Amino acid sequence: MNETLRGEPMNRWHLALAAAAWLTLSPPCGSAIWAADDGVEIQEVQVRMLDHGPVVLLIVGDRFVPIHVDVTVAVSIVHALSGGAAARPLSHDLMRLVLLEMGAKVTRAVITLKDKTYYADLTVALGDRTLVFDSRSSDAIALAVLFKAPIVVVKPTWESAGQPWTEPKRETS
Repeated sequence: MNETLRGEPMNRWHLALAAAAWLTLSPPCGSAIWAADDGVEIQEVQVRMLDHGPVVLLIVGDRFVPIHVDVTVAVSIVHALSGGAAARPLSHDLMRLVLLEMGAKVTRAVITLKDKTYYADLTVALGDRTLVFDSRSSDAIALAVLFKAPIVVVKPTWESAGQPWTEPKRETS
């Protein structure tokens, strides 16, 4: 890769990209959820289309948590799950590329429910630093899937929002 971009040193661009990532993902206030021990690690992620829009299903065994997402995020997650790519990079693809270029990676997404809204803490490893960013749950799920990082739902959220899972029966002939 070219070490300069428009004649300026690449390290200046790394700083600018880090600032952009910080502004995109950082909270105006609030504290991070560090206790993954207090949660349930998701075994499977699925995207389903319902009458009122796409839903991400966070599945463990015979239970799941449904999270309604916008179409763009649903497409991004579907591409990440299938290993496919959109014709043009979506926002999550861009963020993945930015993080990788900076030598960073998403290591975990922790989902919680507060006042009927899902939130997430997105953990990013950058060298010897661990950074935790407040995020929309859908964005954190998309990035965790892209980085193949664990997704954790905190226990109180799992207990209050979890629903019984029954896979549709398939006909055999």
